[in-house]
Amino acid sequence: MKKMYVCLFGILATGLVFGQKTTTSPMNGKKYQLLDEKSKTEIITESKGITIWSNDFSTASDWTTSNDPNGTPAHTSGDWAITTNLTAIPVAALTPAAFTSAANGYALINSDAAGAAGIQNAKIVTTASINLSTQPLVVINFQQSHRRYAESTYVVYSIDGGTTWNEIEVNAGMTVNTNTTNPATVQVNLSAQIGGQANVKIGFKYTGNYDWFWAVDNVKLMTPDDYDLGIAGAYWGSTGFWGARLPYYQIPSAQVTAIDFSGVIANLGALSQDATFGATVGTYVGSSAATTIVAGASDTLNCTAAFTPAATVASYTVNMAVTSPAVDAVPANNTIANAATIAVNQKIYARDNGTISSGSYNQGMGFEVGNIFDMFASADITAIDVTVASSAVAGAQVYAKLYSIDPNTGDFIYVDESNAYTLTTGDLGTNITFPLIMGAFTLNAGESYLVVAGSNGDGGLSNDLVVGTAGVSEAQTSYYLDQTNTTWYYTTSTPMVRMNFSAAGINENNANFGLNVYPNPAGNEANVSITAENASVAVVLTDVSGKVVYSNNLGTVNGMKNLNINTSNFANGIYMVNVTSNGTVTTQKLVVRN
Repeated sequence: MKKMYVCLFGILATGLVFGQKTTTSPMNGKKYQLLDEKSKTEIITESKGITIWSNDFSTASDWTTSNDPNGTPAHTSGDWAITTNLTAIPVAALTPAAFTSAANGYALINSDAAGAAGIQNAKIVTTASINLSTQPLVVINFQQSHRRYAESTYVVYSIDGGTTWNEIEVNAGMTVNTNTTNPATVQVNLSAQIGGQANVKIGFKYTGNYDWFWAVDNVKLMTPDDYDLGIAGAYWGSTGFWGARLPYYQIPSAQVTAIDFSGVIANLGALSQDATFGATVGTYVGSSAATTIVAGASDTLNCTAAFTPAATVASYTVNMAVTSPAVDAVPANNTIANAATIAVNQKIYARDNGTISSGSYNQGMGFEVGNIFDMFASADITAIDVTVASSAVAGAQVYAKLYSIDPNTGDFIYVDESNAYTLTTGDLGTNITFPLIMGAFTLNAGESYLVVAGSNGDGGLSNDLVVGTAGVSEAQTSYYLDQTNTTWYYTTSTPMVRMNFSAAGINENNANFGLNVYPNPAGNEANVSITAENASVAVVLTDVSGKVVYSNNLGTVNGMKNLNINTSNFANGIYMVNVTSNGTVTTQKLVVRN
């Protein structure tokens, strides 16, 4: 059952909980995917320059494949191949391959098919050399289809007929488990690398281990246009205690603050250009200082003035553009229309863009997933909103939880949660409001908090809970707890988990029953608080293997009953608190850390 874990995360924490600024490498051996999500903005360009050389893979002998069994990593299996099979790509959303000349053949390396044991360090390069001695300015332009995990993809080149090789990484900015378009066009300025050289070879290199795939076609060497700018990406949001610029698509009026806009601008042309990035939001017109970007380079340009919405209910559309005094050869990539919609409202604080495109889950095992929020004004949170993906399973027992953050260690500190709730068929694909047990908790201005949705899972019998995701998060701003190893990860897909400052709520499974387990994590003692109305109640604690470690038949409970459970002799780990009330079982997770 490969690739059936959580969508769009993959960075392993160094300890139980991420420190606020910890950075580590992508974990190996697992791919986390349920549904597809589009990658962030890529430059799609078709140069008007003169084509110097081109190849569409229709003649296989034009290309030579090789691998490096002594390289880093050492190649074992999974080589480049030239194929005319339009459905050979292992991602349904990217088939049939739509390259302009796909039927004539295209190059494909399939790490997915090589499996967990296969390691790729492989190249496909031109067999013959190309004479560019009269061409000082050269760009490589090619079509690609790619799904990202932890692999690396490179354009490679040699100026001595293949004796020595150098490489330039492409696709490094793609988010884990996202797709390119079908196809995408990539252009890299190689003037400094191969311009004016008489004995040039070019090609493509892939390194990976049970990752996804890379397909390329219609390769051209061209003279670049003199003037061609493009917006490669956008970076916007508000910066608070957490330290990252967080984009909020829904903002309670009490949390309105300054929003900054930046654009990643690439110079795809042959000459240096003066570029200015701008953003417009209603009557706001922001712009960066004019910045010179040399040919083949990119830079991040920041609007000098921030946009602050009015603290009244309103919706704002963000548009972005890059301009230059020169006439741009490909103006289509100079703008991003409707880059974002920001809604000021009364009660909801949301980091997701509102359009479900994927889902986060743990193959039926326990997990929690959610987002960091900065508070710019103190406010009382009463509930957490969660969008449940349509691929979730009716009958899954789910909850929402609130964490504060230790300012010294970055640890997530349990504050409160909702009662457990059993999903119905009607809940699938909808937003659910989970009231917190305490009713209201004051979130302090100048602090950050984590809100999550979670489930203890069903032991892997089904998808169980699948939380919708929408948009892309900066690393270490959205988090995922895998309960099977009590490890926090960060996710680059934005969970649809939101703060709710209203008193609205769902109908609980049993309005006359309540369960609260605290502190959680627990040390030497855990408290189990049960509220019932003339109900027969029994409590059973089990470890993750299902072994019973504590049981207590309370008989009939009418009102609130508190149990103090000695956990000092429990091994550190996850336990399930199962409370049976009139034949209905409610479960909450308990983490013990002695």
